[in-house]
Amino acid sequence: MILHYLVKESSRMLDSIGCCVRDFSLITKSQKFWGYLKTKEIDYFPTGKLRWWLLGLIILGWAIEQYEALKNGPVLVYILADFDKTLVEWGYVAAVAGLFYSIGAVLLSRAADRFGRRPLMIWPVFAYAIISIFGALSPSFWSLAFLVTAGSFLMAGMNPAVHAASRDLTPSMGRAMVYAWVSLAFTIGALMSTAVAAQTLPIWPGWRSQYWIAAGLAAITALIIFIFYRDLSPRVRELLESANSDETSETKSLTSQDMATDKNEIYDDGKKVYRSPRLWLLSTVIVFWALTYVTVSAYVPTFLTQHHGLEPARAANVTSYFWIVFTISVFVSGWLSDYLKVRKTITAFGGLSTGLCFIYGSQLPTDVPESLLMVLWSTTGFFAGFIYPAWCAIYSETAEAISPHGVGRAFGITATLSPISGLFLNLGLPQVVENWGWSTWMFIAGCCCVCVTFLVGFGQGPWLPNRGSK
Repeated sequence: MILHYLVKESSRMLDSIGCCVRDFSLITKSQKFWGYLKTKEIDYFPTGKLRWWLLGLIILGWAIEQYEALKNGPVLVYILADFDKTLVEWGYVAAVAGLFYSIGAVLLSRAADRFGRRPLMIWPVFAYAIISIFGALSPSFWSLAFLVTAGSFLMAGMNPAVHAASRDLTPSMGRAMVYAWVSLAFTIGALMSTAVAAQTLPIWPGWRSQYWIAAGLAAITALIIFIFYRDLSPRVRELLESANSDETSETKSLTSQDMATDKNEIYDDGKKVYRSPRLWLLSTVIVFWALTYVTVSAYVPTFLTQHHGLEPARAANVTSYFWIVFTISVFVSGWLSDYLKVRKTITAFGGLSTGLCFIYGSQLPTDVPESLLMVLWSTTGFFAGFIYPAWCAIYSETAEAISPHGVGRAFGITATLSPISGLFLNLGLPQVVENWGWSTWMFIAGCCCVCVTFLVGFGQGPWLPNRGSK
């Protein structure tokens, strides 16, 4: 019932693109659902079931990417025990992997605008399947570390591709709801990492089994996207970029007829996003959001095991409550953002509330009941869901205002900056935990999340609904 309502409401919001599409005559004569598979690119705006199908494939690919990145979290205690390593040593590995993710984002994000989104949604996932196979066979800690780093580099290109592809399928109105659906990938990936571990570890003990499972899932996903996903053609994307701007209909018509524009000029125009201080400042939101997100996804199971004394399977179960509630919350926040036509207030509320939950959790004693931990992390998940969808909408709209041809590269900036938080987290967390305990780190993470409240002010749009708006 709830899922049906969310799909129905999302479809209503997304249908606002219809007028723009009809103005440009982008809707060609109807064809069979699978007709688009005969072409390399879709030369019309996909509507109805086809649009949902493409969005579903985007979410699937992004979810598997998240799962691949997070699969080490629930079994980290086994990895450290197997190779006789410490949390500090693993932190060094994770930090280097994050650095290579940042390098990969710089090098690969441009390809999302130049060559399309599809290649960067297929080949990194396929490569990760191979990497996971070698990971399961790793004879040493450092060979595993090398593979983790290589996988991080390759997966970096998928971040801007996914966000740019999602933006291609929606106008400004309804965009937060679309990014809410994309945020579902975070939940699916995180839940898969904890749920798969919780269900399979009693059957196949040890961390290597998780790598074999990850390899199979990545290979299947890459094949599905390869067969069934197609990009929108550059012609359609250009028309939609014009439709999302504040140009008059007359100007839009002129733009739609001028298809001889040099591709290099369009590509060069997108470079404007690199020269915008406002966009760079807004991008730093992802640094603080990623720090709290990775803390939950990669380290909270270990925190619950080491600090509160839960068994690994129980710790994974408690963490899963965060992601279950997070799933509901992202849709609530996405709907509110589009309905009220505000993004900043919703993002700021999420950042402040999530940060306070972390700070409260840092003050709890170690022997608290497991039920209280479930309530705490469920509440934290609810507030955390208010951050990402609305911020993505703000960010894409701000990037479009600078250059509609540079959205992929704009999200490449965030993909470059987010590993900074990972670098700080993976180098800092083990040192802080070793010297001052887990409570100190949770307090630091909470303070960082509160910073989102202030940084979101650099984005496009109002803080309060305009008078007369719903």
